[in-house]
Amino acid sequence: MKDFDSLVGIWNEQKTAPKVDYKEVIFAYKRGRNKLSAKLLREALLMLLALGAVAYVAASVDFDFWTSYLGLGLVALCCAYFVVMQFINMRKIANSNTLFDKPADHIRFLKAFKQSRHVQHTRNYKLYTLFVGLGALLYFVELFYKMGPLTMGIILIATAAWFALSYFYFLKQYIQQEEAKLQEMLADLERLNQQFSADEL
Repeated sequence: MKDFDSLVGIWNEQKTAPKVDYKEVIFAYKRGRNKLSAKLLREALLMLLALGAVAYVAASVDFDFWTSYLGLGLVALCCAYFVVMQFINMRKIANSNTLFDKPADHIRFLKAFKQSRHVQHTRNYKLYTLFVGLGALLYFVELFYKMGPLTMGIILIATAAWFALSYFYFLKQYIQQEEAKLQEMLADLERLNQQFSADEL
């Protein structure tokens, strides 16, 4: 009997729960989507600056070893890949503004987008880090001959520490923040979709 009473209580709570304000949810969703798009653009522009710096070094410095050019080329390709992926994601977000008119459509889009970003942050980022690291090592071959072993050792340790910090700390923070924001947007849309579906019955 006690279990039945608690079930009735839960049902009554759901029955009397206030409806989701669709205007507020849509406004929050659009604001979140615009912030994400602005963040992607900011990151792409910063990486374009890095790409420009790498290109400038490759064009202006007369290296003695071909490995330096190959290393800088690998780093430049990684920068270009990052920029292209950011613009592809921005385009997906922009297209989602006009293609769908129901909460369920946006939910499907966000779930697919979230999964795509997760793949980029995990599997693709590992390859990205591998190629950037390889590019840096090839570039360091020339520095090894021009600098002493102690200086080169410090540079290698500092570079390895930066890669480790980026991968094990900064990337995890980045993923957590982005996935939390996307999950919040999804939760709001799912509540709105449940209300939308209930109103149609």
